[in-house]
Amino acid sequence: MKPCLKFLALSIPFFFAYSITKAQNTELEKTTGYVNFSLGETTLPHEKTQSLSLFGCNTNITIDSKLWNGPKGFSWNKANQVLSGIPVGHQIDPKTNKPYYVAKYYIASPPVFKAGGQNDPNTLYDIGIVTPDNFVFDGKKPVQMVYLDYNVLKPMFIKYIEVKFDSSFDNLGVDFIPFMVECNDFPWREANGISGAQGASGIGSLTKDSTNVARLFLPYYYPYDTEGSAPTNSMEEYLDCEVTLLNDILFHYEVFFIVNGEKRTSINLKTLQNEKISFHAEYREELSAGCVESKQ
Repeated sequence: MKPCLKFLALSIPFFFAYSITKAQNTELEKTTGYVNFSLGETTLPHEKTQSLSLFGCNTNITIDSKLWNGPKGFSWNKANQVLSGIPVGHQIDPKTNKPYYVAKYYIASPPVFKAGGQNDPNTLYDIGIVTPDNFVFDGKKPVQMVYLDYNVLKPMFIKYIEVKFDSSFDNLGVDFIPFMVECNDFPWREANGISGAQGASGIGSLTKDSTNVARLFLPYYYPYDTEGSAPTNSMEEYLDCEVTLLNDILFHYEVFFIVNGEKRTSINLKTLQNEKISFHAEYREELSAGCVESKQ
């Protein structure tokens, strides 16, 4: 009996240790999800395919990233174009060995314009609507349906606004800024029974490079323009656009606008378009809301 008791005494702690390890491995087990994209048409002439990006906590999925598992560009007027292998759930950052959680994603899809048009002040931009432009994955093997429509908003001209990165980004070793733009007076095209509709929002991002300067853009139009070009003797009508920084998916740092020495997480581009604006980053020990598992 004594040898059996001794074996039992050794087995119990081993069993509990194994159970705890197994539970941790189950808790940290990585899974992936899908996003199914359907694209409509555009108002303006366009490239054969359209790009887009997904932003989650410490996770950027772009067409040239290792995490991209989908077509090399999305075809217009085509449904059910799938991105797979999208990280969901508990993750470990390979640089810091710190844990984080991914469930929420933002979707950014760039405007459509002619090649080289970003350097031409007379270029019209077709800014689309992404529905939804952010979502939370839910389920063991989740799928999210998304629709892109570039045929509902009126084409716009763009004024670029320079924003400088201060030295805090170099000190922290970070370079990524996601944001949401909300324009409450963005005019819709009058089609399909829609008349006088206004309001649109979208997601964008900026990455610091060697120039230390980024550019936000402010849409505008000419009230009496009917031909899609700048009429003579007409003043630009700038849209009322608010830019909000998406700090909820940044990993152990947060970003602020600095305007006239004041820190802000949102700015109105229309009212501040002629002010000096800079980006400032600060270290954050606690994880943001988009980097932890929801308790609900």
